[in-house]
Amino acid sequence: MYSSFLFTDVAIGIVCSIVAIYYIRGLKNSFAGVLRLERPWLLLECGVLSLIVAVLTIPWMIISTSVSILHLAQIVAVVVAGFFVLTAMVMMKQAWTIKEDD
Repeated sequence: MYSSFLFTDVAIGIVCSIVAIYYIRGLKNSFAGVLRLERPWLLLECGVLSLIVAVLTIPWMIISTSVSILHLAQIVAVVVAGFFVLTAMVMMKQAWTIKEDD
């Protein structure tokens, strides 16, 4: 029971992350003319990749004996992902504000 829940959790996390990266790439290509948005897209992709790292640590928590180290790594990956995503959102808001003023 627990292993099927674990597999489902990891699969959903990886699929959602891949869909998010595909969606980000598509949006990035459609706004390629706005150079100010290049760095925020990169930060957003780094945030999603950090979430993938957090998801991939889930199965190792069952196998490993040092659960506390993996749990700490997972927390750090989620916090880094949140930082990247929020920074990207702030930078995109600033880029759109500059674009509206032009």
